[in-house]
Amino acid sequence: MNNLDRSLTGRENLLFHAEYFGIRKRVREQRAEELLTRFQLVDRADEKPTAYSGGMAQRLKVARALMHDPAILFLDEPTTGLDPQARRAMWDLLAELNSKGQTIFLTTHYMEEADHLCRRIAIMDHGKLLEAGTPAQLKANVPGGYLIELQIQNKDGEAATLATALQTMAGVAEVKTQNDRIRLYANKVEGLLANAMRVASEQNVMVTDAHVSEPSLENLFLHLTGRSLRD
Repeated sequence: MNNLDRSLTGRENLLFHAEYFGIRKRVREQRAEELLTRFQLVDRADEKPTAYSGGMAQRLKVARALMHDPAILFLDEPTTGLDPQARRAMWDLLAELNSKGQTIFLTTHYMEEADHLCRRIAIMDHGKLLEAGTPAQLKANVPGGYLIELQIQNKDGEAATLATALQTMAGVAEVKTQNDRIRLYANKVEGLLANAMRVASEQNVMVTDAHVSEPSLENLFLHLTGRSLRD
């Protein structure tokens, strides 16, 4: 959400925020200049945020949050709505801040972002904490690691029957069903999709889509909740 004051320029947004926290005039002016330089906003500092791109507005919001030198920087989905190039630039910026000692508490719906940036991750769903740990620890909690997802034409309980047959395949650690989707968690992926398709054919089940993915936080979320973040 863009909560910048649209009636103020970029520079004025920073100065007003610092004044709100009681920072002296000379200090806040110096800090604003330093942050505008650091976030590559000097050339546009005297324009209002309505003229900024999404990436520039996000950088200004992070700069504003740093104006009062917080012990912890809280960021709520800082890359939502950014194009891939702007998102990568924001990642580099946050990684640089963290490497210089800034503690960052980040919420995000992008599992790749959490994996890339965070040293510790907590996965929550509907306000409930499901898992917490380092990215490596969390990914290791996915049964087997690899995920094969099949979408089928589910008629007369075919999903349950096929799931039972797939469970007996070598390398399969766990099988879960959800309506017309079957998810296989496996400790190897070589040849597994072809074998799964063969078993489906033997069961006279039509597979309309198939997807294979490597161990990831997204797979862990799927395993814990039965749905993806996009559902």
